[in-house]
Amino acid sequence: MLRSGDDYLASLRDGRQVYVGGQIVEDVTCHPGFAGAARTVARLFDVTASDPSLRYIEPETGEQTNVNFLRPRSGDDLATRRRLHVAWAGVSNGLFGRSPDHVAAMVTGMACRPEVTGSERFSENLVNYWRYIRDNDLYLSFAVLPPAGSKSGKSTGVQNAMRVVGTDRDGVTVRGFKMLATGGPLCDEILVGNAQPLRPSDVAVAVSFAIPANHPGVRILARKPYAAHAVSRIDDPLADFDEADSAIYFDNVQIPWERVFVLDDPQASYGLFVETPAHTLGNAQAHIRLLVKMRFILAAAKRLGDALDFTGNPAVQGVFGGLAARVKMLEAAVVAQEAHPESWPNGYVSQDRQFMYATSNWSMEYFPEFANEMRKLLASHAFQQPADVSAFEDDYTKSLFLELNRTEDFESAMGRYRLIRLMWDLVGSELASRNNQYELFYAGPPHVTRTRVWDYFDWRAAEAPVQEFLTRTGPASSPDGVAPARALGGGDAILGDRT
Repeated sequence: MLRSGDDYLASLRDGRQVYVGGQIVEDVTCHPGFAGAARTVARLFDVTASDPSLRYIEPETGEQTNVNFLRPRSGDDLATRRRLHVAWAGVSNGLFGRSPDHVAAMVTGMACRPEVTGSERFSENLVNYWRYIRDNDLYLSFAVLPPAGSKSGKSTGVQNAMRVVGTDRDGVTVRGFKMLATGGPLCDEILVGNAQPLRPSDVAVAVSFAIPANHPGVRILARKPYAAHAVSRIDDPLADFDEADSAIYFDNVQIPWERVFVLDDPQASYGLFVETPAHTLGNAQAHIRLLVKMRFILAAAKRLGDALDFTGNPAVQGVFGGLAARVKMLEAAVVAQEAHPESWPNGYVSQDRQFMYATSNWSMEYFPEFANEMRKLLASHAFQQPADVSAFEDDYTKSLFLELNRTEDFESAMGRYRLIRLMWDLVGSELASRNNQYELFYAGPPHVTRTRVWDYFDWRAAEAPVQEFLTRTGPASSPDGVAPARALGGGDAILGDRT
């Protein structure tokens, strides 16, 4: 089934327990902090419903299905998935990070290798769940980390991390906090698991499952919604892309057995992400979305530079050229991930993890520099503007605004005002600060991301030319030091092939 935006919005009125501070939100589709973001998600479903290239025929059902749920078996399938990510990122210009194609991609990857659960029963549960979200075109958030400072398993320390507190014939009962469900107030379902390694002693927290957002006992505690404080679309142009990050509290929640994927198995709970294509498919969405975002920020800065008449300066052109080169480098990395698909058991493929994790590391390290260069280009212009658009409703303050802009052309002055507000919302506002913080940790803590690069880099192929050189120039080489004529190795490593 393909949902429309209206179908999605109607589904949110389901009695879910969403809190903003001490207040419970009765209808997220009407709340000023969430309504705009809900409309953004609705647009995503409408885009898919109206574009045949973003759908595929699911072999199991013969039905038109969102490409979100396509289990890839070829490079062409990866390209098909990329079209969806590009189209959906375009709706928000890459500013709605954990859009519904992020976690769905992960569950789809898990369903490519369900045996990682370590249990035939749980493997069947996982595949059936993928079928359920596929056939109902659902939007998932995920909560896959403990709260900061929590201790897990049998530790005698802080005990607020979500853990199993009981089992019976009906299911598993859990209690405690899980982080950080971006889009928690807006999603249909919440995937719960462990996206970071667990210790062998962490049995109590080693549980993976999925649950409806309105399930009894599930409390969604939203951070401050920036959109609730927006003045106008002109002053806060990105308010509709404020995806709500939330802590999830499980108040003795019973999870039905058919929704449980892992229980009491630290290795399998983490393995669902990294021993299946889940993490790779999810990060592909993240990189494609970031590419769309960086292009948009760069183009907005260029438009502002043109409006303020400083892009004719050769030094400024050099800055823009360097930024544009970085955008193209990210585009090249996205293409490289698909160029040599990585094979998995059961006939499925994913993007190449060498390029995948290298791109994650590059993004984490470079994006803050990219955003900071944009702040330099914006300089103090954001602080020289009126407080908000109400200045244009009074004849006197409007005349001062025009004088400040050295023009009598209000439309031209307003165009510059809108570009300045947009750039500030992209790189300087409270929402921008949240987005920049997210880019730093999108794929996990920096040391974890770098360790993944270490793990998946093809060291053997890279070291082969070194060993050949040492052999060729060692004591056993020919008297004149010339090795037998043959091509040096190592080229395959550069091209990304594996043996």
